[in-house]
Amino acid sequence: MSFRVFALHAAIGFCLIILQSCSSKKKDLPDTYIQKARTAIELRQYQTAKNYIDSIRIVFPKDYDKIREGLQVMREIEFAEQKRTREYCDSLLIIRQSQFPEKQKNFSFQRNKAYESIGYYVNNHQLHKNNYNRTFLQTKVDERGRLIVTSYYSGTKKINHTRLRIYSSDGLFVETQDVPRDGALNYAFRDGSIHYEIVRFNEKKLNGLINFILLNNGGNLKVELIGDVNKTYTMRTEDKNALKAACELATVLSDITRLLEEIRLAQAKMDYIRNKQLNQTDD
Repeated sequence: MSFRVFALHAAIGFCLIILQSCSSKKKDLPDTYIQKARTAIELRQYQTAKNYIDSIRIVFPKDYDKIREGLQVMREIEFAEQKRTREYCDSLLIIRQSQFPEKQKNFSFQRNKAYESIGYYVNNHQLHKNNYNRTFLQTKVDERGRLIVTSYYSGTKKINHTRLRIYSSDGLFVETQDVPRDGALNYAFRDGSIHYEIVRFNEKKLNGLINFILLNNGGNLKVELIGDVNKTYTMRTEDKNALKAACELATVLSDITRLLEEIRLAQAKMDYIRNKQLNQTDD
């Protein structure tokens, strides 16, 4: 046998050994990725764990058994993520719920079950029964933490106001959007010689009015009711304080609402993943 032929055979043999070695190493790699993913799960490094599982599908696209095993591990990762979210939200919810009694102590809860599906917290100073003949802005919070400002007007002349403008002492102002009269939440009536008007503004219609009042809470604020005839009055300190307290209560209530929803969604996803795993085990 010539040296050239011998060298050729030797090279072929070496290549076969290398290929066998690579094949064996490649066969072991999916298990290594899965083990590293499980280790990352224990360390709560969920994105790293996902990267390992995704790598199996990319590097070993025909290793269907390991890809299926990787999908099982991916569900474990998703379950762990939702469990972490649930635990985090649970801890925050406890804090917010503990703050609620203090924030709502100066408020009364009102709800007419005949036509209201949700109730409201109204500052005791601003209860309508105590302010029947007063022109003022009432701030209240619904059970989900949404703020509503209601403009109450009473006077000897009707003004048909549908909009508000608030002026600070330095001449800056903010203006709400128009709220047309609808005969339900926004309406007017007359009792003897006194005209009454009620206009209700949700957060969208307020157009930044609440933040403007909070930023200028220390100075004089002028409220202008804009309608067929405009009327201007000075906002009382008690009403500014009531608005500030309502905002603090709204923050707590909106956080509680959001956290409860996130907990519900996380638990639903956990239940779905658990049922998926049980069904596959039965199969």
